[in-house]
Amino acid sequence: MQHLFVLDSSGSTNLQQQLVQKLIQSILNGHFACGSRMPSSRKLAEQLGVARNTVVHAYQTLIDEGYLNSRERSGIYVAEDIFNTHPTFDASPNEVLPDENCKRYDWDQVLSKVGVTTSPPSYPQNWQKYPYPFIDGQFDPSLFPVAQWRECSKLSLNVDEIKNWASDSGQQDDYLLTEEIRTKVLPRRGIFAEPEEIMVTIGSQQSLYIVSRLLMHSQTLLAMEEPGYEGMRQLANHAFSPIHYVDVEEDGLDVEAIPEHTGFVYTTPSHQMPTAVTMSMEKRKALYKKAQDNDFVVIEDDYECESNFIHQPHPAVKSLDTEGRVIYVSSFSKVLAPGLRLGFMVASKELIYKARQLRALISRHPPANNQRVMGLFLSLGYYDLTMKKLNEELAERWHELREALNHYLATSVVTTRTVGGSTCWIKGPDQLNSQRFAAEAAKHGILIEPVNRFYGGKNKPLQYFRLGVTSIPTPKIREGVELLSKVIKEWQQEEDALFAKPPGRQLKGDKLREFASHCEYIGRTVFGDPYRIRLCDDGSMEGFEGYHDEKHDHGKWWLEGDIWYRQWNQWSYGETLGFNIYIQKNQIFWARDGRVVDSAFFVLHEE
Repeated sequence: MQHLFVLDSSGSTNLQQQLVQKLIQSILNGHFACGSRMPSSRKLAEQLGVARNTVVHAYQTLIDEGYLNSRERSGIYVAEDIFNTHPTFDASPNEVLPDENCKRYDWDQVLSKVGVTTSPPSYPQNWQKYPYPFIDGQFDPSLFPVAQWRECSKLSLNVDEIKNWASDSGQQDDYLLTEEIRTKVLPRRGIFAEPEEIMVTIGSQQSLYIVSRLLMHSQTLLAMEEPGYEGMRQLANHAFSPIHYVDVEEDGLDVEAIPEHTGFVYTTPSHQMPTAVTMSMEKRKALYKKAQDNDFVVIEDDYECESNFIHQPHPAVKSLDTEGRVIYVSSFSKVLAPGLRLGFMVASKELIYKARQLRALISRHPPANNQRVMGLFLSLGYYDLTMKKLNEELAERWHELREALNHYLATSVVTTRTVGGSTCWIKGPDQLNSQRFAAEAAKHGILIEPVNRFYGGKNKPLQYFRLGVTSIPTPKIREGVELLSKVIKEWQQEEDALFAKPPGRQLKGDKLREFASHCEYIGRTVFGDPYRIRLCDDGSMEGFEGYHDEKHDHGKWWLEGDIWYRQWNQWSYGETLGFNIYIQKNQIFWARDGRVVDSAFFVLHEE
């Protein structure tokens, strides 16, 4: 027998399943004729390079399904009536292929009137092959709770459990999942709701789609963050709803800039999409107060609500809602895996009732078996354990990224001040074009995310980009940022946008030693956090970082000629670095290769 196919031992499907599929294809394609004798299990196993049991089990599966017959002491044969029990469509090419002169329906003209646009991913499909994928929202298999999810999946296949989810429940959701959301998930956000106020969705995007279809039209003004989530902007455009873009400040949406005649405000207060800044509690209260005064509805997308690494998360805006004017949207997909596609919406009973009706026209309801698995996952405590593990891992990656940015890119970029999340929003040099820079970085194996797609207004700054940590392991972050810093410097040189030359006068010899022995530096990190460094004449130094000196480290300094060297115990990875020192008035500038790499203010003290 000739080799009709090969099996892939590295594939996601096991060899037995692959063999079954290949044999069925070969039978239906006529390579094995009806009534013909199949190769023995031993011979076929030798030809394919697999265990004989693999072939035996595959043959038995095909016998059970009616493709093969076993004849005692004769062997295994293709069923005579195979095409009666497994009909196929037999048509000649002339019957299937259209005539070249045949007029085709003009779909382009029809679809040109449909205002649906979506943004393509900002990273290549084969992103896993890049050594430094600083992208957001992709699946990291190492963080997925495989054993726990498998256990819940098996439990959902018990006979009694199947009875709970296999029948058509109409517009209703899985009662176990709804109850777990109501009693465990929502109270952590300060939200207390009735079952009739909760609806399970196929992710947050479906929630937003349903809201836009039910409530938005050409006469309703939507105010949303700028930059902001492009998916919401596209839904509003599809509903012909006008949009007013509101700037994002360091503590969230500029509430004062919301127009008086606004109908809806869309916001991502926990970790603003895409800058990751957190809306302060004061602004949350101000937003709800303005919603009451101006009679608008708040659509709260609680994106990354539990990923705070510095302090506890603020309660949701929905927790302030006493009038039913806040629509709360959240998702499990962001926590577990993007492909899970399970989320939920919390709103007034009246709105949820209508939302269920619209959802029924789209997809009836999210797959009931997936709902039950998620309900079991929550009820057995696995969700809490997963969140703990996930937050610990992301916190480690987040801190590592901050440290690397502050160490390698202190004078090249400015980073938005955040308290958590899975991304860093970065402003590069003014001349930087993030689209071109991302393409250049990709040549070095680094994936970064240009952010122009998040801007809906006319002003789309080009020098911003994002770095995410959900898809890159901690050990890769430092070396990835170090390489990125080299790419930026090379780009700056090529673009003739070099670092500024050191101002002031250079300190050398005894003057440098005297200055360094009695000096304290005061500055800010790349994230805007204050720091101070005190040098002592015995060659030791002590550093503090944060508004309350949350971080503390010791190190040493010394001189070699006119170069000042320093080495921290922990900060800056404990690396030894040397600088030329320049001062101008009360400022100090650290320089290497004739270029400023950092600066701060200084004060002199007496020992």
